[in-house]
Amino acid sequence: MMFAVAIVLLTLVGLVARRVPYVREMELPAQIAISFAAGLLLTATLMFLWSLLGIEWTRLSLGIPLLILIALGWTKGATAKGTGWIGIAFFVLLTTYGALTARETCADLLYFWGPKGAHFHQAGKIDVDFLKFPHYYLMHPDYPPLLPEIYAWGTLAARKLSFWGALGLTPLFLLATVLAFRGIAARKIGEVMAGRFAILLAAVLAYGYAIGMVAGAADPPLVFFEVIALAALTFAEDREGWIVAALGIAGAMFLKVEGLTFAVVLLAAFVVTRRKILPAILAAAPGAILLGVWIAFAKHHEFLDSYRSNNKPFHPEQVGTVLRLTVREASYNFFYFPWVASLAPLPFGRNRKHALLPLLTGLGVIAYTIYFYLHAPDPAWWIASSAERVLLTALACFVVASAAASD
Repeated sequence: MMFAVAIVLLTLVGLVARRVPYVREMELPAQIAISFAAGLLLTATLMFLWSLLGIEWTRLSLGIPLLILIALGWTKGATAKGTGWIGIAFFVLLTTYGALTARETCADLLYFWGPKGAHFHQAGKIDVDFLKFPHYYLMHPDYPPLLPEIYAWGTLAARKLSFWGALGLTPLFLLATVLAFRGIAARKIGEVMAGRFAILLAAVLAYGYAIGMVAGAADPPLVFFEVIALAALTFAEDREGWIVAALGIAGAMFLKVEGLTFAVVLLAAFVVTRRKILPAILAAAPGAILLGVWIAFAKHHEFLDSYRSNNKPFHPEQVGTVLRLTVREASYNFFYFPWVASLAPLPFGRNRKHALLPLLTGLGVIAYTIYFYLHAPDPAWWIASSAERVLLTALACFVVASAAASD
């Protein structure tokens, strides 16, 4: 229990995000959700910085700077209440049941996210020797460290890694994703419409999480950061909104390799649809710097893998197989219903032009997913084990697109 509580309390660290007026003017649940995202990113960045400086992770060495951030974050904010609580609560409770009965457990939690967090905690830093050990190559040594660092933080507080605690975070990530989206969207399309689409997002993701079996893995927090970034760029039209987008982009990029490709696709779609280059550069800068330092760190310690150029050969002869298998997995065992639900409101929207950014981003996600799969000589197992999780990002994009069209 203490493991999950310590991670949830990082929301207090992220309250500094409420210093941004754009965030402070949102409904209170959205403020808390965005503060949770900021707390995760700030804590992971601090832990990475301490590893670079050779400072051991202890309750004291991490606790003091985190307490300073908490002190800086205290400020008054709006307390407006959102709508759609009953529907959101229903799907969050379903996900809680699925996660805490181990029905949605992802094997990645057991095979590398959890072990990385445990080893990082034992070493009191990012364990380079562990990441370099050749027998652990399949753990993706150079994957960004945000999630295992957060698990190490929870382990430091609880004195042991809790796999049940990691599973219990999954419905919290779902709730935070929906609340952040609702708060950002409400400023543009109104509280009522934002509440309705928040329920739709909760339903689509809850179903996708169950079928894709994502509990404990990086997919729920990745979608969390991605939705924040996409919603901020879709519904915000000022620099303060771009700050929130930068938070989401940096979190996604520092969490998983797919976060980088998502950021590239999102920002490219933003430039194409909004014809603004400077905001895209500003939104990308924090994440690019953070990820760039991580890649340099991995290269210096000789465990760079996924980010190496020409890492795997391209297999165009597998196009037919990849398309067939990906389309099969995209059905989510229910006649493609999540896709239908996500896109069904779009044709009835009054401002379909406003939906171009999230729509193009979702299509881009599908495109790069297929492109990745074409780098395997026999992609069948890879697609079967990951497509339902990776495509969750595209589903979320299409829900945002439908919401944007309602403006």
